[in-house]
Amino acid sequence: MTGTRQFLGSSPRATAGTVARMTTPPPSNVPPPTESSQPTVDAYPAPPADGSYTPVPAPKKSKLPLILAAAGAAVLLIAIAIGGTLWFVGRNDLTKEQAQRECRTAIEREAERRAGLGNNILVSMTGVELQETWETEDGWSVNGTANYTLTSALLGQTPTSVGLTCEAVATDDGVRTTVKNRL
Repeated sequence: MTGTRQFLGSSPRATAGTVARMTTPPPSNVPPPTESSQPTVDAYPAPPADGSYTPVPAPKKSKLPLILAAAGAAVLLIAIAIGGTLWFVGRNDLTKEQAQRECRTAIEREAERRAGLGNNILVSMTGVELQETWETEDGWSVNGTANYTLTSALLGQTPTSVGLTCEAVATDDGVRTTVKNRL
């Protein structure tokens, strides 16, 4: 008896005087192949004859990506809203120091304007003193006193002062000041 070798993918051929056999025995711990003990399930069963068959619905797609995208978009919109609000509110903020600086200049200009209305009188500004500053609904109010010296031929030099109140409000164009007599 002569034997032939069998290679993977090839089929044994039995010829006269030749016996097909394996050259290496199978391992002892591997059981011999048997019939499958699991029942076979038809993936596409035939509908019953009585017409009560309902097709199996297709598996539902996950809604998780849609939920995550909506949550991400909501977070992004909230961040943009907060950032825009802070930028818009922050750019028109008027600090106490800015209001005092603007009001000092406005009070000085108003005092010079009022002093220039007289005839034959020389006016010399000697300074502006700021008193109290308080925050209002629209901005800041500053009380101040403009000190100046009036010089005329009849009276000589006369030091005088005028009490004024300045209101400073932040606008898109900068700071707007309004000066009026202090009550």
